Amino acid sequence: MKNLKEPLRNYINDTLNPITNMELALEYEKIGQGAAALSFFLRTAELVYESNPLLAYTCILKTWKQMSNTTRRPVWEIEQLFTAVTFLPSRAEAYYFLSRKASDKDNHKESYMYACLGLQFIDKESLPYEIDGYKPYKLHFQKALSSWYCGQREESRKIFNMLSTQEGIEKEDMELIKKNVLYV
Repeated sequence: MKNLKEPLRNYINDTLNPITNMELALEYEKIGQGAAALSFFLRTAELVYESNPLLAYTCILKTWKQMSNTTRRPVWEIEQLFTAVTFLPSRAEAYYFLSRKASDKDNHKESYMYACLGLQFIDKESLPYEIDGYKPYKLHFQKALSSWYCGQREESRKIFNMLSTQEGIEKEDMELIKKNVLYV
């Protein structure tokens, strides 16, 4: 709560400042106050959608993440990801999360489609704030996994082999990649 005082003071002094709103949202996110964080992420997106579309897109993803953490509104979650895709269709992050959601429901063709769409856009500038759970290589992983289930085993094998030699992959993900290399 100690770290919340300054962002709150800044917000009170300038409620229409998008950075002030964003900093407050991030503080609420850090302390696990998802409803408050979601509210200020939405507010930031509303304030900057024309002047800073990348920040607005990031905020839309942050609102999705907050709701995803609750696991109570799966339809709203998907709709937020659709909103993100509609708002900036040339960004990869929302496609990754849609691919994961489809994969979790064993909708492998849908997962494959979102992974393929997202891979077209992985070389874009970084988001101004990190979205937990996203790294560009994870779209390759999604494509490899879903292609296996769609009967495209050679494509899956190539992608898993490529991933197994990359640097910068999180340890637990590399373990999954190496395990899949053995099975494909």
